[in-house]
Formats: sequence, C-alpha cells, structure tokens
Amino acid sequence: MAAMLACAAGCAKKPAQVVQAPGHFTVDFVDAGTEALAPVEYTVDPNLRGPGLADYAVTQLLAGPSTGRDAVVLFPAGTTLDVSLQGDMATVDLGGPLTKSYTGGAEDESAMFKSLTYTLTNVEGIARVQVLLAGKKRAALPGGHMELDEPLTRESFAQ
Repeated sequence: MAAMLACAAGCAKKPAQVVQAPGHFTVDFVDAGTEALAPVEYTVDPNLRGPGLADYAVTQLLAGPSTGRDAVVLFPAGTTLDVSLQGDMATVDLGGPLTKSYTGGAEDESAMFKSLTYTLTNVEGIARVQVLLAGKKRAALPGGHMELDEPLTRESFAQ
C-alpha cells in the first residue's frame, strides 16, 4: 500500500499515457472562447504509427472538424505543419503567413498550440512538441505571446 501511495505522489508529474483504440485517432481541437478540449475521433488504418500517424494528425488538425468549425480555434488558412520525430519529441516546422505576423490574440494563440500539443501527444511515444518557425527556433510568433523556444507538453497548458 505504501508503495502505491509513494508512486501516486511521484507519478502525478508524469504525463498521462494516451491509449488510442486500434483504428481510431483523436484530434484535440480547442473550443473557441474557452480552454476546453473538443476531441474529434477519426478512423485510421490500424497499422498507421509513428511519423505517418503524426503527419495524419496534423493534416486533420489543419483541416479542422467536418462540422462545428466555427466553434473551435483553427490555425489560419495557409498554415503548414511539417512534423519529424526523434525520441519522445515531435518537431513541428510551422510555415505560412503565421510565421510573418500573428494578430489573433493570446487566447487563440494558446488554443492553437494547445490543440497541436494535445493532438501530437495522442500519438504513442510523443510527450513533447518543439515548434520551429520557417525552420528556426524562435522565442515566439511575430506579434505573438506564447513562448515557443522550449518544447511544449500537456503540462505547458496546465493551470
């Protein structure tokens, strides 16, 4: 019993392991005007894993849900996200107009990166997301507020 209590205290800091049902993948959008996740489940090839699943995930994230698009925060049109994996980290190279100027406000900016981080950490083995802007590590989006020079985790969005 004592071992279980000790683990409970020490294990609380580790990110929860996300387990996707075979053939299913969850993309976590964020409801507009809130910080609440709006998960949308997609059917995928059950053999799709690792880099292929990460690419699929960001493609769906950029496309947005098939219904209720106005209810969630989406990346601006023209945004590109290229993903590579190394160990437990996904590196996302962000491209498009967002790398030149961001005027959407701190809440929407946080929501975009929360949805990106939660979605990619739904891929087995990914715990951190490093964002690059046009191939370079930057402190923040031009005009943005969110710190992007260190990897993002689910804990980055904890309150």
